Amino acid sequence: MMAETEKSACLIRQAHITDAEFLPEIERSAVQTFAADPSLHFILDMPVMSAEQHRDFMQKGHVLVAECDGVLGGFLVAEAMPDENRLHVWELSVHQNFQRRGLGRTLLDAAADIAKAQGCTSLSLTTFGDVPWNRPFYESCGYQVLPVSEHNARFRSIAELEESIGLPIERRVAMIRTL
Repeated sequence: MMAETEKSACLIRQAHITDAEFLPEIERSAVQTFAADPSLHFILDMPVMSAEQHRDFMQKGHVLVAECDGVLGGFLVAEAMPDENRLHVWELSVHQNFQRRGLGRTLLDAAADIAKAQGCTSLSLTTFGDVPWNRPFYESCGYQVLPVSEHNARFRSIAELEESIGLPIERRVAMIRTL
């Protein structure tokens, strides 16, 4: 599908296996945004998803890429959660050279289209609740914070995973977008 973003036309498509080697660098670039928050500088040194992990997601889930003039500018990794009738977004990254063009929003909308086509009723993700460019961005895309009291076993296991890799769990929120 061709998607018009605010500043350029980009092709949003399913990732090809050969794209996997480029996705870690996009994520490394995207996390540089966290340099703006001194309390999150540790994220700059955290490992990103490997090309092999991306290939695994390509085979079992959905990996979408934004291709702009032949260059990959961003990607989204999602996985179907059929027992919850939901598509979960594991990662959304846009290279710094392509930020502020609407690619993240376009990738999220493409994931919503996939979810609808599969009969899903919602999308979910986790993010920082107190970082100015995270939660407000997702809220502008139709996501709402899911209160901790409504977290199911899967959200609790995601929180445990995030905590185990060093993310400050008290700053993280689960979000849902109803379709």
